[in-house]
Amino acid sequence: MTPIQQCRVPARPSQWDDSGGIPVFVALIIGPLLLLCGLLTIDAFGVLRAKQHADDLSVEAARAAQQAIDPAQAIPGKAFVADPVGAVSAARVYLARTGATGTVRVADCGRTVTVTVAGRYHPVFWPTTFTVHATSSATLLHGITQPDR
Repeated sequence: MTPIQQCRVPARPSQWDDSGGIPVFVALIIGPLLLLCGLLTIDAFGVLRAKQHADDLSVEAARAAQQAIDPAQAIPGKAFVADPVGAVSAARVYLARTGATGTVRVADCGRTVTVTVAGRYHPVFWPTTFTVHATSSATLLHGITQPDR
């Protein structure tokens, strides 16, 4: 016999052996608990999707607004800035076409456009409606090797 075989103690079955058993409380509560966690996770990810969608819309609306360059200043080469009225109009048209609502602000003498979009998520299992907001800014840059200011 080898030394390992000599040290083994034969396993004796215990009178109260509970291997493979679970408490009644755990058996009753684990199903509903997993179901509840799963249902709440669906709504949590729905809110995240709504937030991402609002963020995407705000980025694209700001980009659309920056396309409205003021031709009175750009053609003679005075400055490359957004036309405030045209930029706000372009962003609002983009938001209206996508069915979103938001605010548009032109700052920094027409170089920066900031768009804030509000969205809603109507949950499947949660009793209230969630409102999400996203804000994005676009800055008009012009230059060949580096942006001019």
